[in-house]
Amino acid sequence: MIQKGLVSVTFRNLSPEEVIAVAKKAEFSAIEWGGDVHVPAGDIEKAKEVRKLTESAGLSVSSYGSYFRAGDNENAKEAFAPILQTAVALGAPVIRIWAGSKWSWKADEAYKKKVVSDTQIACDIAKEYGIDIAYEYHGWSLTDNRFSALDTVNNVDRENMYLYWQPNFTLSEEENVLALRAVLSYLKHVHCFYWDADEAKFPLEEGRGIWTRFAEVLKADEKDRAVMLEFVKDGKEEQCIEDAKVLLDLF
Repeated sequence: MIQKGLVSVTFRNLSPEEVIAVAKKAEFSAIEWGGDVHVPAGDIEKAKEVRKLTESAGLSVSSYGSYFRAGDNENAKEAFAPILQTAVALGAPVIRIWAGSKWSWKADEAYKKKVVSDTQIACDIAKEYGIDIAYEYHGWSLTDNRFSALDTVNNVDRENMYLYWQPNFTLSEEENVLALRAVLSYLKHVHCFYWDADEAKFPLEEGRGIWTRFAEVLKADEKDRAVMLEFVKDGKEEQCIEDAKVLLDLF
């Protein structure tokens, strides 16, 4: 089953209660809560509060969007601990992390090994709580393309290690479809938006064609995961509602 949801960082200016109200109006069923504004790492009481608000609204927590960057920590276990504790309090089944902070082609082997080592530590600790770890699929990290992303996940070699995916609009439609197909076996969740190569945001309706292709791939895979709206044109709640109609129609 494909859940449809909202990434809370889409509306960093709103309170958790307001984010939930937007998600309900959009007829979403899940929220990925971000660790920068809405549920800061280490604020356990806030995490418990947001969990209660989310569940009381009939929504689920799809994941915890953390800003843990594997490879950039002197002590990965110590750095990851408050993030894990927060995710547990939030009731998040997945913690999103970052595969370092360097483009894959700029990272030397020592850095890549440190990213893998930090990630293994996070996976092993999270497994004790039944929580999965998933890399953000993004530039300025080792998951900036499908080849490096797969190499990194394979090197981590943990059963609770997964990937997110989102389109890279500097690439062609065909290249994006190839990337999505390539990572399917490790794919946990998808971030949905429509930008151009310069990151100018557009209504999702204008990207219906390419997202129809992505939806076909995801639906054919028949795995349980979430597709979550992330960022909207002009940051407007009204645009979120319109984009949600498209996302719900596609999936």
